[in-house]
Formats: sequence, structure tokens, C-alpha cells
Amino acid sequence: MALKRFFSKLTTSVDEMDAAKLRQFCGGVDNVVPIGELAARVEASVVGEISSLRIVPRDGSPWLEATISDGTGSIVALWTGRRRIAGISPGRRLVLKGRAIAPAGDRRLTIYNPAYELL
Repeated sequence: MALKRFFSKLTTSVDEMDAAKLRQFCGGVDNVVPIGELAARVEASVVGEISSLRIVPRDGSPWLEATISDGTGSIVALWTGRRRIAGISPGRRLVLKGRAIAPAGDRRLTIYNPAYELL
């Protein structure tokens, strides 16, 4: 059995192993919904890791955009009027609370101005 596990670690890509570890971590947090199972227009809490962060200029005001992944899917968190938020950085894990929507023409679920808790 140990030999089989050893060979599976050798043949599995680093991205797949990282996603599995992230799914395991996120599955251990109580009262959250996996991002892959999240429905639009439903108030929910999700947990994940920030995979990318950028500033998006919209209507003369900066918006901070973070892409959060939990190994089952990803969601975009947008904070309006912000260039940065202390503690929000790539690789950081957090819990987001809010109502996810799917903007017109965009296939990604988005949460505007979510409440968050850094882990």
C-alpha cells in the first residue's frame, strides 16, 4: 500500500497535489459551501485561498479584485473604491460571506464588497 502511494505522488502533478491539499483544508472549515457547489443569488460563506489579486479601474474609481479558489472552483471578490486591504494578498486563506452573482456576459461568480475573515 505504501508503494502504491509513493508511485501516485511521483506521477501526480504539483498543481493536482496543491488542489487536493486545498480541498482538504477547506473541507475542514465549518459552515461553508464549496465554491464548486455555490449557486448564484444565494447568501453563503465560502473559504479559499487568494490565487490572484489586481486593481481594476472602473468609473474613475479603483476596485480591488481577488480571485479565490478552494480546489473545487473559484470566485471573484470585488471591493469597490479600494486599492488595497491590509492582510489581503496572494496565497492568503480567508472566509468570504456574501451573495454571489453572475454578471451578464461573465461566467465567473462574483461577490461585491464581501465580509471577510482572514485565516
